[in-house]
Amino acid sequence: MKSPFLYSLSIIAKLLKYTLIAVIGLFFILLILLSNTYSDFKSASSLGLQGKNKLTEAISQVKTKNWDEALKNAQAAEQNFTLALNNLEASRQNFVIRKSAILQSQVNDLEYLLKTTEIISRSLERSIPLAKALDQIKSGATGGSFVNLKNEEKAQFLKLIYESEPELNGLKANLDLALLNINKIHRIGVLWPIYGQITEYKIQLQEAADLMAKLAPLARLLPALGGYPQESNFLILLQNNDELRPTGGFIGVFGLAKTKNGEILSLLTDDSYHLDMPAVDKWKKEPPVPIKKYLKVENWYLRDANWVPDWALAAQKINEIYAGESLAVGSPAPNFNGIIAINPDFISSLLRLVGPINIKGEDYTPENFQELLQYNVEIAYKDRNISSWDRKEIINELLSELKSRLFNLPAKDWVALLNTLDSNIASKDIQLYFTNESLRALARNLGASGEVKQTTGDYLMVIDANLAAFKSDAVVKKKITYSVNERNGNTTASLTLNYRHEGDFNWRTTRYRSYTRVYTPMGSHLISYSGLDSDKADWTVLDDPILNKTIFGFFFTVEPGTEKDIIIRYTLPDSINKQIINNNYELLVQKQSGRRTQELKVDLNPQKGSSKNWATDFKTDKLFK
Repeated sequence: MKSPFLYSLSIIAKLLKYTLIAVIGLFFILLILLSNTYSDFKSASSLGLQGKNKLTEAISQVKTKNWDEALKNAQAAEQNFTLALNNLEASRQNFVIRKSAILQSQVNDLEYLLKTTEIISRSLERSIPLAKALDQIKSGATGGSFVNLKNEEKAQFLKLIYESEPELNGLKANLDLALLNINKIHRIGVLWPIYGQITEYKIQLQEAADLMAKLAPLARLLPALGGYPQESNFLILLQNNDELRPTGGFIGVFGLAKTKNGEILSLLTDDSYHLDMPAVDKWKKEPPVPIKKYLKVENWYLRDANWVPDWALAAQKINEIYAGESLAVGSPAPNFNGIIAINPDFISSLLRLVGPINIKGEDYTPENFQELLQYNVEIAYKDRNISSWDRKEIINELLSELKSRLFNLPAKDWVALLNTLDSNIASKDIQLYFTNESLRALARNLGASGEVKQTTGDYLMVIDANLAAFKSDAVVKKKITYSVNERNGNTTASLTLNYRHEGDFNWRTTRYRSYTRVYTPMGSHLISYSGLDSDKADWTVLDDPILNKTIFGFFFTVEPGTEKDIIIRYTLPDSINKQIINNNYELLVQKQSGRRTQELKVDLNPQKGSSKNWATDFKTDKLFK
């Protein structure tokens, strides 16, 4: 008699034998059942490969501007991919595939890939005629630069861009759809051998979708800025963030620009004091209390008009003050189509693109632009026998040369220019306000509106206003640490603002004097503050129903060579507390335009669950989840 162990082995052996026979039998049955489907798979594969080759040819021909052949190949590629999808769909009717979730998943992956490539082919097919038309217009310009186009060609160029917005929106929708499909493909499956290539494809698609998201609103904004379809007037403000103010910096210089059909008909900058000084005793408007108290002025002038950190609200007040002062001195202002704020970092980034500019024997570079210009308009003009009234004329010379170089920029550098614009919009070194509501919406979509954003989550924005501290922001290092603690149904925030003054007393810097406002969620309540002289802090707490924020405001000073920590503790609304408990806490920290913050730290400490800690730079708005 066999031992129980040997008997068990013999049973297992028989089971394996019969299982193997069953599997082999099933395999042959599947082959028979799938025999008709095999030809569909093979045809889909062949058509997909042909489509891929045609698409590759089309992209190569676009690069060499062989537009007609590129269009033919893009159309052929789309047809190949469409037919491949039809064959793949036919295979789904097979009984085995319909009953097998695993096989269905593999077919789905193939379908997602083919749909992605079909969408890309269609997008390329739609974009080639626009690219060809734009290329034909600029091909007549010497060196391929916009400035060398004839006036009617510039108008035609802007017209094409203006009318391309629906097409660009369609392309963006196509790219988003392509991303949606390719993100559905499983890593483990029939496409596993090429998954690395698919991942790279995803990255390229995402970059293209991000670029298209920026190009679509620019298709309307650029013509508007260029004076198409009608002539436009703009007020341009040069904000000096070495003397920081709520929307970016002290308004030391303003410019008036008139554009039409891509031509800058006129561009002239002037010292803000040339408007403000003649308006003394002729123009009356009560300034905000901190301006009146710490700058010791009885009236509100253009140079101090950017007091609200929300750019749209600030621009409206700037327009009101500029128009009022201009009328008071007998020179009525034009009706502006837009108001544009520019910080020095934007000019520096343009200098990186076009190269150093030599004015009066001195090279202005990205590294020295701001400090050298300040020295020339604050100190050096005296040695050059230039009157204080004319000391900022050098800015006109510099901007004139910069404009000339930008308009002569060859087409090969236009993408670099677009990237420069994009990065400066993100850092708020360019802010746009339009009187036209649809253009304002486009500026918001582009992230160029400089708005104080609304959010249902936690919120923080720190706004410094240098009041009579010269250009000391250039030498004051700043850090922000924000801690949120949830305990027993209550959530408290602790904000530490660190200021380290690395400067001295000289023509450019002095003790730092700032009226600072901290914007928090509406309904926040102050617990305590420290680091301020209580008798001089001028502490205020108020709710702003327009911006939907609770604001803590205070004045402080920092002596050269010293460091100060200002700590503010406050409770957050119940809604924030519930988000933490439900593990869906979000925090938006908005950057003040022009503020240089070396480091931002955020700590979240819930009563239950693990703490979270973030440390980052603060060059753009940050969202923490």
